[in-house]
Amino acid sequence: MFKKTVGQYAVRQYSIWIAMLYCFCCFSTAFAAPTSQQSVLVLSPDMINVPYLYDFSSAFKAQINKGRLEPVIVYTENLDLSHFYQSDYKTRLGQWLKEKYRYKKIDAVVVIGHTALNYLLNDEKPIWPNVPVLFTLASDVEIEKIHLPANVSGKTIRADFADIVSLAKSVLPSTQHIVLVGNVPSLDIYRTYLPAQITRMARQIDIIDLRGKPIEELRQLVSALPKDSVIYFTMLTYDSNQQKNIAHAEALEEIARIANRPILTDDPTTIGHGPLGVTSFDPIKEGKDTAQLVSNVLNGADVSHIRVSNSRYTPLLDWRQLERWGVDKKNLPPESELRFYTPPVWELYRWQILTTVGVITILFGLLIALLIERQRRAKAVEESRQRLAQVAHMNRKITASIYSEMIAHELIQPLAAILSNVEAAQIFLQVDPPSLDLVRQILVNIQRDDLRASDLIKSMRGLLKKSESEVGNIDIHQVIKNVLNFLAGEAKIRNVQLSEVLAPRAFMVSADTAQLQQVIVNLLLNGMDAIDEKGGVLRRISIHTTLSDKSAVLVCIADTGTGFDDNVERVFDSFFTTKPEGLGLGLSITDAIVQAHGGQIWVENGMEGGIVYFKLPLSQNEM
Repeated sequence: MFKKTVGQYAVRQYSIWIAMLYCFCCFSTAFAAPTSQQSVLVLSPDMINVPYLYDFSSAFKAQINKGRLEPVIVYTENLDLSHFYQSDYKTRLGQWLKEKYRYKKIDAVVVIGHTALNYLLNDEKPIWPNVPVLFTLASDVEIEKIHLPANVSGKTIRADFADIVSLAKSVLPSTQHIVLVGNVPSLDIYRTYLPAQITRMARQIDIIDLRGKPIEELRQLVSALPKDSVIYFTMLTYDSNQQKNIAHAEALEEIARIANRPILTDDPTTIGHGPLGVTSFDPIKEGKDTAQLVSNVLNGADVSHIRVSNSRYTPLLDWRQLERWGVDKKNLPPESELRFYTPPVWELYRWQILTTVGVITILFGLLIALLIERQRRAKAVEESRQRLAQVAHMNRKITASIYSEMIAHELIQPLAAILSNVEAAQIFLQVDPPSLDLVRQILVNIQRDDLRASDLIKSMRGLLKKSESEVGNIDIHQVIKNVLNFLAGEAKIRNVQLSEVLAPRAFMVSADTAQLQQVIVNLLLNGMDAIDEKGGVLRRISIHTTLSDKSAVLVCIADTGTGFDDNVERVFDSFFTTKPEGLGLGLSITDAIVQAHGGQIWVENGMEGGIVYFKLPLSQNEM
């Protein structure tokens, strides 16, 4: 029993060890598994969110991933060497970078500026000894001092104090003195080349060196400079008097405000904050060019075969400062770029103004011609409306004359009822005592029949009345009910059932009441004629209304007649008819009235007969 237990224990221990070893191998394989996605590390001496470097970085990232199926991973590190230049900081920074990227596969390193490149190559042991290194935005003078390893190449920018002097003399030809303002040379890690160049240029122009002066003293000095001086502002981040760091941008703005001479700098981020001009490089172009170099390396190009290229500066000039210092525009370098310049309208849009004046002249002539044409058209439209009203009136008279027998029949009934009620009332009044309750009931009946006859006469009068078109907001449901009431007698004579299915809400349309009544009368009578022609058992006409497109009312009139056969496209043509006794004007007039009110009308053949649709726009207050 004991041996069996020991054996089981040993087997369990071996199983655990084997499982742990398997998991470790899997984990190690997964952890160290190479990835096909490439990555680039960008080392910047300062914050990458500075506008100039931000534009460079954005253009670099966009260009390097252009046309790639799998994007390149771009890591960015700010070395902050201008604020922390102590040797122990650089040592710990290198250790931290090694630890941070220990498990990251870096395919290329991009270094911005010669300061970061010096740190990478000289201040520490190589962090990525076999990785291609491409520098950019680095001073050509400083790069010439560095012995570049085989795996290092890149792009330089021309950094020459002579360019500042040349720009000063070009913009202000009377310049005799260049005044240096900034930190002492030992704190200016970006311009280590400057002392030698100043010594060389001192033979050509007078140099007044105010670098390292306390802020209080500097304020007094820059406000009383010689008239033919230009200030070259390098970098001012330290006040030697108060022994503390100061903001470079704020110091520049203060000096620019109190100085009696214009300022030039080589920092493109300062344009618009006081300097008259800046020797700058296009960050977007530099970013794209650098990205192209890196892409070539990632695609297999040997970095040792890439030659170091150089970019020349472009003068950036602040137009406001040019006006402040009275600079003649003719003195500006031809390749310079003006900022904050608002040229006169005539200078900026000369040809556009001339073209616009010519176009306006032509358009003015066309406008006069169009106004004349509009007057003629309005007159023609008014004449057309008058003719349409006359034709519609004639159509109404013909309709009324045709159905005068029906109208007479409808009037005889209420008049006969009134007469009978009057005779009965006379009888009841002769009784002693008179039957007053019965007389009152008779009077109510007389009133009802009288109103019925009055409504019929009013409907007939509205149909026959000849007047100018009077457009107003009317309820189409009320018009439909009036027409149905008017044609109820005719429908009864012809044994046709009239039905209505109206929407629950009222639909207000802008229309002429008489003309809209005529449209519905024509369509209903046309449907009755079709039913008589068919002679079927089912004799019914239905009217439906609904909202269409949220801005119109759709009226559907369906009958159980013969339909339209193959004549759907011609039913609204003038003088076209399928009736032996017809004139072919009813539906043509109906179509003209609907279109005159901004609507549409069309017909279809249904399962039981013909269907007519017409749509009218709702009044503005109904939308």
